[in-house]
Amino acid sequence: MSSPRLTDKQLERDFGRRPEGQTVDYPQELGYICPKGHGGDHLNWSEFKDHIWCSECKIDYHYAEDCLLGRMCWMTDEQWKDFIDSLPMKPKILGGIWHFPDCEIPHKEKDSGRGSPN
Repeated sequence: MSSPRLTDKQLERDFGRRPEGQTVDYPQELGYICPKGHGGDHLNWSEFKDHIWCSECKIDYHYAEDCLLGRMCWMTDEQWKDFIDSLPMKPKILGGIWHFPDCEIPHKEKDSGRGSPN
């Protein structure tokens, strides 16, 4: 299955294919989860621009129209604001702070409300 709304041919026509390159940050490192709640190693950047592939759902989801986004624990308030402002479309944002499994940043007890999406 391609996307909740489009076939692979339509995705390629409307968005184009992502160029080959080295991934710096994976979707889960930026706080994305799919609409069904899958995160972690289930997510990767899709071959189509502006989309995230969920290996559990076997669907390419648009990063803003379909996916959810949570602020990761390593982002300062300023980094979070800059990241959101840099996106051409604003995704659905979850409240709280998500903790990345191998995060080495010490957290205050009050900030530990959310676990990592898996």
